[in-house]
Amino acid sequence: MCETALVILNLIVAVIGVCFVLFGLSEYLKLKKLRQEIADISHNIDERFYRMQKATHRVIASYNTSDPDKKIALLKSAVEIYPEVFNGYNTLGYTYLEQGKVTEAISAFKDAVHAHPDDPAGYFDLAHALLRNGNRDMCMENLRKAIEIDPAYRKDLKDNPLFKELHDDPEYKKLAT
Repeated sequence: MCETALVILNLIVAVIGVCFVLFGLSEYLKLKKLRQEIADISHNIDERFYRMQKATHRVIASYNTSDPDKKIALLKSAVEIYPEVFNGYNTLGYTYLEQGKVTEAISAFKDAVHAHPDDPAGYFDLAHALLRNGNRDMCMENLRKAIEIDPAYRKDLKDNPLFKELHDDPEYKKLAT
């Protein structure tokens, strides 16, 4: 009886030991997978940072380019490399406006709003382009959105030459105060 109890006890200890080994192996495999996931995330962050820097340099280079076609090419390549690049779409939109390409400017400003929906500048710039295109209602809607996001934009409306034709509009006056 005592020998049977010892055999059973040894078997129980052996099963527990095997369970610990299997648990250890399982945890090792999970850690190995986690290590790979962290390495992948790190690589993705590095790649994103590289693309962001490359795009930012192109936007900055566009500021010193007087040839509008070269400027547009730089800005388009910047937003292709990294669509969220700061000021990429906005600068592209203003470059189009300088050339009288209002439809293209509106498209660029819409892309700016899409890329940065919480930045009032995109809505403000889009409103300007829409007004130049004769769409007062959409202009006002985008101005309201800009002010909703950041009420400080009200001061930018007061006597703003971009919106000169709206200065007597009661709704515009209300937004500007």
